[in-house]
Amino acid sequence: MNTGVNRLNSTFMRYHIETREAQWRFKLPPKFRVKIYNNCVNVQECVQACVYNVHRVGEDGRVAEPVEELCRGCHRCTLSCPKGAICVELNPAFERLGDSYFTPERIENIFFEAETGRVPVSGAGYGGAFSGRGFDSFWFDFSEIVRPTRDGIHGREYISTSVDLGRKPHNLFFDDSGNLVSKVPENIEIPIPIILDAPLSSSSKSNLNLALAKSASILNTFAIVSADDYSDDLSDYGSNLILRIGPNEARKVAGLIKTSPIVELDYADNALDENRITDDLRFVRKVNPAALVSARFLGEDSVTEKSEASVKVGVDMIHLHVEDETVVHDPDVVKRIIRGTHTRLVERGIRDQVSIVFSGGIAEAAHVPKSIILGADAVAIGLAYEIALGCKVCHGSKHEAGCPLKVEEGDVELASQRIVNLVGSWRDQLLEVLGGMGLREVRRLRGELGRAIFFEELEMKIFGDEDDSE
Repeated sequence: MNTGVNRLNSTFMRYHIETREAQWRFKLPPKFRVKIYNNCVNVQECVQACVYNVHRVGEDGRVAEPVEELCRGCHRCTLSCPKGAICVELNPAFERLGDSYFTPERIENIFFEAETGRVPVSGAGYGGAFSGRGFDSFWFDFSEIVRPTRDGIHGREYISTSVDLGRKPHNLFFDDSGNLVSKVPENIEIPIPIILDAPLSSSSKSNLNLALAKSASILNTFAIVSADDYSDDLSDYGSNLILRIGPNEARKVAGLIKTSPIVELDYADNALDENRITDDLRFVRKVNPAALVSARFLGEDSVTEKSEASVKVGVDMIHLHVEDETVVHDPDVVKRIIRGTHTRLVERGIRDQVSIVFSGGIAEAAHVPKSIILGADAVAIGLAYEIALGCKVCHGSKHEAGCPLKVEEGDVELASQRIVNLVGSWRDQLLEVLGGMGLREVRRLRGELGRAIFFEELEMKIFGDEDDSE
């Protein structure tokens, strides 16, 4: 199937994401406030002590104003100052960023990853909680490694992060001459288990969609674009776009369907209607028999039944979406939705007849492999890349008034590079996880719950059921 997504030819080439510095006009407030009081005697012990170059000697030979955005809060300067003239404290403006889920620290990491394409490492060490809810309630298990892969990010052994979108054959049949007679379903291979979800509505949505399309083309993956937002300047990137259409809209956009490699039918706001799904599916396949068809559902208690029904009528992909605001109030919803749907399809013997894409609450690099461990094939990131472009963490269908996210026409290339940098950093961290587990490809991680340690199971093992009595 020719989708325009590049594939490896007979000459082997490693998949590589080219990152480069991409500073945005919008800057986060520094995490720490660093003050030098009037009793400073210019001994310059702070300059010698600081390894982050926060303290420098100015042109006048005296200690210059601290560069607060470089501070990591190690307090070496405060301890080394003989006069106690330095104070390092948390910045209230930084602490007000985001919310309880998209925390200031997560926003800071996203900004760093988007700006540099590198993996964020804190010189002061990890100071957060060791358990929580949702994705934070389980950890990777690196204990059962027979032979660790030595790849990591830049190793000698190649780790594949490619995944397949679409159906896989349940079985194969051959004739007496050994020729394949089974009809193999169409599928598309992408080199990373990450696609770019459609953004929230904003005044600069058209420029943002163009930046997403460019990013998807560079990354050889897909970006989702609503049929209502499709414009002529996206046509050059059509082979890297997933067309999202709502109920009863398919016949209005038949021309776009005809050229789309993947068509997503959006049922997020509708009750289950198998006849509706069947009719839409038939129409799409009539217009474009080669296109993969995805059904998008809102993550709720009935989503497992919806997913099973859509698989049985013949969709190729299921997009499970949970609103980010829902994850903020109930982080455990991500585990229930992904694990529940994957398990249900496995029990019915139809799991490989569909690919599962999950979106919602994907706030850091670790959430990609954790989603796959729970049973997803790939994730769709949305709010994360919007935060990388200045969003103050908006929920709902559109950005709030006054949200700093704004992509001007001249910003498209820069915005695209920041998105590429973010995905590049997340892929490097995925490689580290796979390498630590001794896995040579990410496909083997799907549904491998044994590769994770769940806090509630560990707590039960150690302390037992609190309702048990002697």
